[in-house]
Amino acid sequence: MFLKFLSQSYPTEENVFLIPRFALRIAGFYPGDGNSRRMQAWLIFNFVVLVYGSYAEFMFGIHYLSIDVVRALDALCPVASSIMSVVKLAFLWWHREELDRLIKRVTELIATQNSRLKLADKRRYFTIATRLSASVLFFGTTTSTLYTIRAGIVNYLSHLRGEEIPYETPFKMIFPEPLISMPIFPLTFIFSHWHGYITVAGFAGTDGLFLCFCMYIGTLLKALQYDTKDLLSDVGCGERKHSSEAEIKESLKMIIARHNEIIDLVKRFSAVMSGITLGHFVTSSAIIGTCVVDMLLFSDYGVLVYLVHTMAVSTELFLYCLGGTVVIECSSQLATAVYDSNWYTHTVDVQRMVLLIIIRAQRSLVLKVPFFAPSLPALTSVSKQLRLYPRNMLHQV
Repeated sequence: MFLKFLSQSYPTEENVFLIPRFALRIAGFYPGDGNSRRMQAWLIFNFVVLVYGSYAEFMFGIHYLSIDVVRALDALCPVASSIMSVVKLAFLWWHREELDRLIKRVTELIATQNSRLKLADKRRYFTIATRLSASVLFFGTTTSTLYTIRAGIVNYLSHLRGEEIPYETPFKMIFPEPLISMPIFPLTFIFSHWHGYITVAGFAGTDGLFLCFCMYIGTLLKALQYDTKDLLSDVGCGERKHSSEAEIKESLKMIIARHNEIIDLVKRFSAVMSGITLGHFVTSSAIIGTCVVDMLLFSDYGVLVYLVHTMAVSTELFLYCLGGTVVIECSSQLATAVYDSNWYTHTVDVQRMVLLIIIRAQRSLVLKVPFFAPSLPALTSVSKQLRLYPRNMLHQV
């Protein structure tokens, strides 16, 4: 089955970072893939297409802003996504070695969690991460394709009517005159079309990487809960201990070490992704507001284009907020899970260690971003602000 990777029966070891790995390899690189000359050439080509396409879109929007606001917004709406894809790919490439270490370490830790409950959690969290990452890739690809179809329809209808062909490209861009006339125009059309797909690959790969990492951290925190409860449930009132207190203390030290490593992984990943996440939230708010305005200004096919575009950007925001919420909730649940165990039946030394774990776990892990933390409550707050944005834009138009 073609979409078998979206089912829960798909092998978990093949599901690790599946969508971001696929998308980023289309863009030209994935952390840990090496630096062959072929891949470097492919990355440089795609990056040049992305950067020049973003520049051409931006200049088109600025040029028409005082002439035709509708055409200007038609160009400035998708250019924000293109610029963010440039930023995201540049950040990932710059931190590729650190990301490679983080991805490999998280993958190694996940591979060691193989009990029945842990496997069930892995399957559930992995499936959610893959499906949601695939949804961003799907909506993004559909949006880019709809832009291309719209431009093709405009050019073809003009040809059928015997009118002057406007030589519309999928995305509104400023090109030198020879590039938007025959016989070179088909290559320019393909260039603009591929620019859209590289934009999608850039943001889908980065957003999917963020969500997958958060989901996998959630599975590791869940595994800590199971291990700690199992370790401290050996002692019952009047029952014989299955493990000595010395063995329990050593096992607790290992659990504490794992917890500390997870905290360190989250901090390192947060340091890499904080700038990307902040920029994404700022631009996404503007993109959604502009898409809503464009849906009110356009009709027929144009409404469909911007409706799908809004769905794509909204899904991206949801990915970041869901990932942040999973990390926060799973880390705070560790304190509750440990407290609900039979820790009080053990020796004073063990009780002290458990209390330290509870105190440490009460401080929820947060993917720190300047001014806020990505979470579902934060998404609700952003959505409320977006209700006012289209009204202000329409007044300006």
